[in-house]
Amino acid sequence: MYKVLIVDDEVLVRVGLKTTIDWEANGFTVVAEAPNGEQGYEQYKKYMPDVIITDIKMPKKDGLWLVEKVRKENKNVKILVLTCYDEFSYARKALKFGADDYILKSEVEDEELVAVMQSVKKEIDAYYKEKHIQAKDLMNINYVKRAIFVDMVKSNFKLDPDLTERCKSIEFPVLESKLAFACVSIREVSSEAPGEFNPMKQTDNAVLNILIDLFAENNIEYVLNYHAREYVFLLSSPEINEPGIRRVFTSAAGLVRQYFDCTLNVVFSEVFKDFEESPAVYKDFIGKAQILFYKNEESSFISDIGSISIAEPNVFGLKKMYNRRIIESIGEENIGHARALINEAGCFFEQNSVNPNIVRIFYTGLIGDIFSNYGFFLEECNMFKNYDYYHYKVESSDNLRDIIELLVDFTDKVIDRIKHMQCVNSKLLVNRAINYLNYHYDRKISLKDVARELHLSKHYLCSTFKKETGENMSLYINKLRIEKAKKLLLEPDNRVKEIYEEVGYSNQQYFSKVFKKITGMTIMEYRKRISGPR
Repeated sequence: MYKVLIVDDEVLVRVGLKTTIDWEANGFTVVAEAPNGEQGYEQYKKYMPDVIITDIKMPKKDGLWLVEKVRKENKNVKILVLTCYDEFSYARKALKFGADDYILKSEVEDEELVAVMQSVKKEIDAYYKEKHIQAKDLMNINYVKRAIFVDMVKSNFKLDPDLTERCKSIEFPVLESKLAFACVSIREVSSEAPGEFNPMKQTDNAVLNILIDLFAENNIEYVLNYHAREYVFLLSSPEINEPGIRRVFTSAAGLVRQYFDCTLNVVFSEVFKDFEESPAVYKDFIGKAQILFYKNEESSFISDIGSISIAEPNVFGLKKMYNRRIIESIGEENIGHARALINEAGCFFEQNSVNPNIVRIFYTGLIGDIFSNYGFFLEECNMFKNYDYYHYKVESSDNLRDIIELLVDFTDKVIDRIKHMQCVNSKLLVNRAINYLNYHYDRKISLKDVARELHLSKHYLCSTFKKETGENMSLYINKLRIEKAKKLLLEPDNRVKEIYEEVGYSNQQYFSKVFKKITGMTIMEYRKRISGPR
C-alpha cells in the first residue's frame, strides 16, 4: 500500500477525499491529514507518505510553502494540488515549485479521482521496479525494500515469481530461510522537540547504519518499513533464532547509547518459516508492538512478544473514573491534585498495557471536557491554542510520557488562567449568572444548570457567586422567586397554587416554608398586611 497524506483547511473536503473512493482497493492508504501547510509538513516528516494531496490557500503556511518545503527534501514523493477554476495562477506556481499535477475540486468524484490515483500508482510502481539499485546507495535500496515489505504484509500476499525476483535483486533470501519481525523505536534522551521524527535525519540514518552493519555481521538480510518514530523490519536468515535476534539488538542499543545518546526500544516476533504466513504473523506482531508507546528514553527495552498483551478497556469507564475528578480539581484551582490524577491515569494505562488508541481517545476527550467547562477563560488568550491543536498533538504522539507532559502543562496553564480571570472578571461572571437566573427562575434550576450554561465548574461558580453577592446561589434563587411571588400576591385574584408554580416551585408546602423563612410571615399574613384594614 502506498501512503497518502491529505492537507486541506476544510474538514468536509478532507472527509470527502477520504470517502470518495476505496483507497485500499486502488493500492493506497490514507495515513494522515492536516488542516494547513505547517501541520502538513509535520505529518509528512512523521509518515513519509508516497503521495501528498494538498490545497493551496490555507491559513498559516499554505500549500505553496508545503510543496516547496517538501520538494527540497524529497524528489520522489508525488504531490498533487487541489485547485478551483479561479486559482490556476496558484496551480501554475505550485507546479513550478515541484508539484506533479493538479486536481480541480469540482472534479473530485469517483471516476476522476480513481483515474488520477491509478496514474500516480503506475508512476510509483515504475519508480520502484525500474530504479537502478546501487549497493552503496542505502536510501534507494531502502525504498525498494520498503515496497517489498509492504507487499509481504498484505492480507492477500502470495510469493509469486515477480516478488521472488525482486527479493533476489536485493539478496533477500526467500528459500530455505527463517523469518522474524522486529520493531525498533529510536528515542533521543535529550530531544529538543519530542514527538517529531524524520527518518532522513543524520542521526537516525546513522542508527539505521549500525543496525544494518550488525545484520550483515550476523548473516541477516532485511526488508523494512518506517513510520512515526519506528522502523519495522522483516528479518531473514537460514540461521536466525530468538536469542540471536536479542543479541543483535542488545549490541545495537549499547552502540547507539554510546555514540548518539539515544535509546533503542525493540520488540520482535517468534521465528517462522513460511513466507506466506507473513501477513498473519505481522498482524499479531504489530498489535503487540504498541507496547513501545509506554517505553521512555531512560533505558533500552528489548523483548519478544510472547509475554506481551494489549488491554482494551471501555473508554467510557475510564472517562467516568478520571474526567470528573480532574475537571473538579481544575475548578478548585488545585494544580497538585490535577497533576496527580493525570499521572495516576497514565500509570493505570501503563500498568495495564492499554491499547494506545484508547489512551489517545481518553486524553482527547479529557481536553474536550476541559474546553467545554472552562472555555470562557481561554478565549482571547494567546497562551492557548484551539482544541484542534491539542487534539492533533495527542493523536500524533507515539509516547505516553509526551501526552502526559502536554496535559500537565495545559492544565497548569488553565488553572493559572482561572486564577487570573477570577481576580479580573469575577463580577462579569456573576452578572452573567444573575442575568441567566432572572430569565429562568421559573424553571427547575440548580447550580449545575447555571454552571453548564456558562461553561464553568460548579465549584468555581459557587465560590465566586458567594464572594460577589455574599450568599449562595440557592438562597439567591429562593429570594428572587419570593420577590416575584410577592408581586403576584398583590393581585387578590391570583391563587396561591398558581403563584407557586409560576415562580418555579413544584410543591406548595415547600413554597410556604421558604416564603415564611425569607419574609418572616406566612402567605396569608403577608396578604393581610398588604391589603390593609377593611
